[in-house]
Amino acid sequence: MNVSVDLAFWLLCATVALGSALALPYLGVTARRLPWLVRTVHGMLGTVSLGTLLLALQRGLPPSAMGTAGFGLAAAAFIGLALILGLAIVFFRVRPPGIVVAFHAGLAVAGFVVLWTVVSLG
Repeated sequence: MNVSVDLAFWLLCATVALGSALALPYLGVTARRLPWLVRTVHGMLGTVSLGTLLLALQRGLPPSAMGTAGFGLAAAAFIGLALILGLAIVFFRVRPPGIVVAFHAGLAVAGFVVLWTVVSLG
């Protein structure tokens, strides 16, 4: 598999792990938000993983016999939409409603699963 796609996947794994920790206050596990540094690293990792994936897509993915030709682009679209919504959450500067966070997480998880499929079947 393309090293850039693998790198994008592992960066996205770290992003998802941090995002899961950031979601804990919305699940009622804890009432406190994590420090700004964790939120910043989450956003930076997401941005870097999207950039890495876009670079890999620009170079082209190896052909696949599994019917996953458009999955890389779909993963980038989901992750890009999650990034845009995440930036909107940051700019509000107030605790966003749970539905907004859930939509952000849903887009990110969809992108993660699609990219995981590319890495697994590629």
